[in-house]
Amino acid sequence: MTAPGELSAVNAPVRFDGIRAVVFDFDGVVVDSVDVKTEAFVALYAPYGEKVMDAVRAYHLAHGGMPRADKLRHWQRTLVDGPDDAATIAGLGARFGAMVKEKVIAAPQIAGAEAALAALSARLPLHVASATPEVELHEIVAARGLTGYFRSVHGIPTTKVDALRMRLAEGLAPDEVLMIGDATADHAAAAAVGTRFLGVVAAVPGPFPAGTPRVADLTDLPAIVSQSAA
Repeated sequence: MTAPGELSAVNAPVRFDGIRAVVFDFDGVVVDSVDVKTEAFVALYAPYGEKVMDAVRAYHLAHGGMPRADKLRHWQRTLVDGPDDAATIAGLGARFGAMVKEKVIAAPQIAGAEAALAALSARLPLHVASATPEVELHEIVAARGLTGYFRSVHGIPTTKVDALRMRLAEGLAPDEVLMIGDATADHAAAAAVGTRFLGVVAAVPGPFPAGTPRVADLTDLPAIVSQSAA
């Protein structure tokens, strides 16, 4: 395990020069809320027994960054042979959202997160790209007092790829945009658009390919992100 603020020994030192915008995933990157959502998904499927609950937990943890509707649809089809029509998935999603919203608002921040947001937002546009439904995400960001740090906050139905492409549409080159995430979906979105990527993982090697820059938390982020070219 890396200590708080310590760079992964695999990739230290990490530095990103020439960055003109930073896009953050939210759960597990800004807020330490991954476990909250894991346990809520498991509780949602508790009536189906321990085997299904274990499968839900494993799938959720292996597919970080996937929209909740896609996970719910997968479980309905493969685990419980239940209905997976739009109304059913929307209903399950609403139940899940009600279970987690206040807990995410109350969850601790990732170490160094708010200090990093304050420092970076003074010199760079910051954005959020999350798989959380956008209306719910805006409410959570506002309730945590973080809205002022971000130029934009994107959730489903806007995908992470689309959110990154919006930065390019603003005139930025791919290598001037940094995506920060904790899941393979975040890394895949950055790779699809060609932006740079920083993983936030508490343990080495984490879910990313070998050689992926990574940090344990956001304590050192202001020091390793620079607008200046190398």
